[in-house]
Amino acid sequence: MPPDHQLDVGSQNFALSPRELECLIWVTRGKSSGDIGDILGLSPRTVDSYLEKVCSKLQVRTRIEAVAVAVRAGVIEPD
Repeated sequence: MPPDHQLDVGSQNFALSPRELECLIWVTRGKSSGDIGDILGLSPRTVDSYLEKVCSKLQVRTRIEAVAVAVRAGVIEPD
């Protein structure tokens, strides 16, 4: 399995799995859970689960906040 992707946010460091990061990148492109599921061959609920884990790890409430944190940390670039 590829290594997790590290985010440094303030004094904290977070690791996102490759699949969590992939789902988050699709969110930056405006895709819904259903769309992301179709693209990745997952159910929308599985996509939601990955994004819930991302939000928990980044200590945010919404996927949009998670995108903002990841962009500020330089892990993903906005489209």
